[in-house]
Amino acid sequence: MQDLMSDFVARINNSILAKNNNCEVLKNNLVINVTNKLTKLGYFESFEIRERTVNVVINLNKIKKIKRMSKPGRRVYTSYSDIPKLFGGHGFYVLSTSKGVLTNIEANASKSGGELLFSIF
Repeated sequence: MQDLMSDFVARINNSILAKNNNCEVLKNNLVINVTNKLTKLGYFESFEIRERTVNVVINLNKIKKIKRMSKPGRRVYTSYSDIPKLFGGHGFYVLSTSKGVLTNIEANASKSGGELLFSIF
């Protein structure tokens, strides 16, 4: 598996469509940091790190869809001032910056840009 973040997004979307709140995703440091951030935002209820996977409990009442923005064939980088706006403020963009994994609001506050990973709403 080359792109674990795309696999993460696909597995979460499949669990949402199946109305299954348990999801198992492959583990790397970026996936763990993103999972931790989404748990703090309330999109995930909890997560458990295992040897090769991360078991995620999804909050189906809050999350509707995740859309991957940056892909291995087409990386999308943005400055903090050029982060696109979301649908009336519902949801977040998640960025990978030099200061760690940040949402669009945190990136604006800390004035740091980076790779636009995905949008969640």
